[in-house]
Amino acid sequence: MMTTQTNNTWVRTHSEVVDQRTLPMPAAWQGIKAPRKPTSEIGRSIHLSGVGGELREELIGLLNQATKMAVLCSFLIADSALEAAIKATAERGVRVYVMLASEARLGREPDQGEFDKITHAHHKAMLKTLGKSVLFRTAEHFHAKTVLIDPYTQPAGVLLTANLTKEALTRNEELGVRLSPAQVEGIAGYLRWAMWQTAQHELLDGRDFKVANAVANVAHPAASADICATTHEHQGIAEQLLQAVQRATSHIIVSSFGWDKQHPVVQALCRRAREGLKVTVLARIRPAAMPALLALAESGAQVYGFKWLHAKALWTDAGDAMVMSSNLEAHGLDGGFELGALLTMQQANELKARLKYWQDIASWRLIPCPVLGDLSGSVQLWRKGQLDPVQVLAEAEVDLGEVIAGSAHQLQAPRPAVSDPAQSDDPAHRLKCNWSVVAPSSHPKASAQMRTSKGKEKPQPYSPALLREPDGRLAVAITEPSELEAALALLGEVGAAAIVIERKQRK
Repeated sequence: MMTTQTNNTWVRTHSEVVDQRTLPMPAAWQGIKAPRKPTSEIGRSIHLSGVGGELREELIGLLNQATKMAVLCSFLIADSALEAAIKATAERGVRVYVMLASEARLGREPDQGEFDKITHAHHKAMLKTLGKSVLFRTAEHFHAKTVLIDPYTQPAGVLLTANLTKEALTRNEELGVRLSPAQVEGIAGYLRWAMWQTAQHELLDGRDFKVANAVANVAHPAASADICATTHEHQGIAEQLLQAVQRATSHIIVSSFGWDKQHPVVQALCRRAREGLKVTVLARIRPAAMPALLALAESGAQVYGFKWLHAKALWTDAGDAMVMSSNLEAHGLDGGFELGALLTMQQANELKARLKYWQDIASWRLIPCPVLGDLSGSVQLWRKGQLDPVQVLAEAEVDLGEVIAGSAHQLQAPRPAVSDPAQSDDPAHRLKCNWSVVAPSSHPKASAQMRTSKGKEKPQPYSPALLREPDGRLAVAITEPSELEAALALLGEVGAAAIVIERKQRK
């Protein structure tokens, strides 16, 4: 601690540098300054979304190749270029079927940066534009994302994690899998069953949705080695994920938008992390996902955060790999309509490279139980169910104000408490604390005491003055520094508690 004399005799300034690096902090996303590396959006079979719009062009190219049939499934559609391609495809005489989430579901969907008012308005305008040339069928549980063409003649297609919106295809971290003919056939079977057996509404005239009737003799597909799904009859995606997590021997990489701490798949990931496996997690930073992501991080997983990530995928060192539309939550793994593509070894290696690329450019890393020294620069603290952006500084200076000393002859006092850095918006590793210690003043209601007289002598006041405060405490009062020596003598003589500064003349 450093003490400095001021021009005022009765004030001392003090400074102390407090090292706060070992103090506990809430769970935090630590900002990472990772350089953005260029990469091709279109791979051999595993594609990325990106600002170049290459994945969107891949989908448009597919539609342009269709000769007999095109089938699209997405939560919603809001992309002008894709809509134009769909319209052109239908106008060539190709039968176009589109599966969407129902309007009721869209209206209830929480604001996730995916489905804002502009996107909703675009989607509704699209329905009016395409409704007379395209058959739309909708259901609340439709969440799968894919584009197929000519599945029974010249099959081709892409399974997506992205909805067919401009933002999803050009801004988000999303994946697309170029499907083999066998995979297209498998997905087509699920789409045919879901469209004709489980759709709730259909749009035939471009104006109004009407109740959709089920079509007879469309059976639920059998399980296959290439494609898995979530339906009300089958939880194949969850089963495949659990088996893959269990078979892993050293490393798992998993990516998802939604996370449920209580779901068996997430619990299995936590268990494998606790067993010592390297578990790498890629996630969008959202309050709703924090309980699960914290559980993973506390179990030993490395958790990386993104602003717009929406991709869902799993890779393991045992050769298992899948890209799917389902989040790691009950709605998606236990119910709803979702699709997943089981990847070949070559595709799995490509998926690993794609996921590793995202890991290398991640903007955030989750630290579950940090001390302040673990954090620096841009940080998001998890406090009271919210993510609060803060700046962690290397050094800062704070004025802690004035402290009244116990006595004018001892202008020292403990440093006032500093605020808890865990509650601050700009915590610092080292905090230079400044405060002033001020001599105490006389109590305004204190009464002057007199020396006891001998005989008939009149009692005389003490010099310096001796005061009795309302609580009974005795204090020696002075007005000038020159009185300090005499005050100290009187302090010892009468057993007074303190020396104070007389602030006003007494009668």
